[in-house]
Amino acid sequence: MKTSFTIYFLFCSILLISCGSDDDAMSEPDPEPDMSPISTQISTYQAHVKTIIDTHCISCHSNPPTQGAPMSLETFDEVVNAENNRGLFARISTTNEFNVMPQSGRLPDETILIVEDWIEDGFQEQ
Repeated sequence: MKTSFTIYFLFCSILLISCGSDDDAMSEPDPEPDMSPISTQISTYQAHVKTIIDTHCISCHSNPPTQGAPMSLETFDEVVNAENNRGLFARISTTNEFNVMPQSGRLPDETILIVEDWIEDGFQEQ
């Protein structure tokens, strides 16, 4: 009888150990956290950035550019190109008053954040 109890106890112990759940091994991995500056939205050129460019940049960055501006910022492709090849975000986000764009002064932080979010969200057009 003592041997039967020992075998039964050993069997139950092994069964409990092997049936224990390992939630980490069975669950889906956590999704990557949204590291973009505005995690509550996907910023797009048409909905968020175009108005900023039209309001603050087009007076000089038209086609053709005026006031010594080196490029036009009238189209989506021109704005993406300006970021990828000319450091558009660096120019609008700098605190260096001699290098900041627009020349009239640094944009509000909230406006700069929208442009940064658009870049981090992958240059969405629509």
